Amino acid sequence: MPMTNVRKNSTKLTREDLKIAPESPTMELSETPAVEPSDQTRKTVRHAPLVYRVEEIAQLLAISNRAAYNLCNTTKDFKVIRLGTSIRVSKQSFDDWFAAV
Repeated sequence: MPMTNVRKNSTKLTREDLKIAPESPTMELSETPAVEPSDQTRKTVRHAPLVYRVEEIAQLLAISNRAAYNLCNTTKDFKVIRLGTSIRVSKQSFDDWFAAV
């Protein structure tokens, strides 16, 4: 963009010094945002967890963590998911089993 009326070696510039040539494109500011935020983006969406950790199973059953690990390692009554060294329990299957007990 060619600039006109710019003084070189000057530390104080005036509005006249900063004018841009008339052939250069300019942007117009809008009063409204480009996109209105939707209700979904305004609210933080929180999903309920689909699994329990073994420590949570221990708390729910009021047993020790070690007993909960032993239960998860030996049971076929609810679905146990192993991810590497982590153990998770399907919330739905555990809740169904717990309600039946």
